[in-house]
Amino acid sequence: MLKPINQFIIRCSCSAWKFALLFAGFFGSLQALLFLGEKFKPYANGAKPFDLQNSLNSDKIFAQLADYSDQAFSLYYIFTSIDYFFPLFAGLFLAAIWAYVLRNNLPRWYEYALQRHLFVVLLIPALFDWLENITLLMTIAAFPVELGSVADAAVIMKQAKLAATVVAQGTTGVIIITGAAMTIKRKLTG
Repeated sequence: MLKPINQFIIRCSCSAWKFALLFAGFFGSLQALLFLGEKFKPYANGAKPFDLQNSLNSDKIFAQLADYSDQAFSLYYIFTSIDYFFPLFAGLFLAAIWAYVLRNNLPRWYEYALQRHLFVVLLIPALFDWLENITLLMTIAAFPVELGSVADAAVIMKQAKLAATVVAQGTTGVIIITGAAMTIKRKLTG
């Protein structure tokens, strides 16, 4: 199962228009989420959607749900439907950057990652984001019944997503800087 996803990432990293489509999906879905996040606030007593609250805990979830209007619930469902696409595009975009930079600047690392299907590792934040979305939807759908353990799971998935995202973005930055250094070194040494 990992090999086809890895191959898709590699194909995207070899094509400017496929890479551009990944970026457009990433950037477009991010903008839609931020727009809906602002539109949401007046219907939820000033609160942003849960996905945009990095310091979220289960007590905050239930306190905020009590202030949701019918419009807030409707907007949240729209928001979360987009939030299934955003992390996928973001992960694929970062993975394509990895594949491109490694292939063109660090070929031994590229072969290592290629043989072990490691580019899909950049999709781990997306998996946590999807699990966060599912547990939040379960919590919201059950309200006013408070599913405390499900809300706790949502918070854990959020924290895992944030940690995995920091690692993915940080290592992508290191890969880009290393690739740039290798390019400069090649040009200086002929």
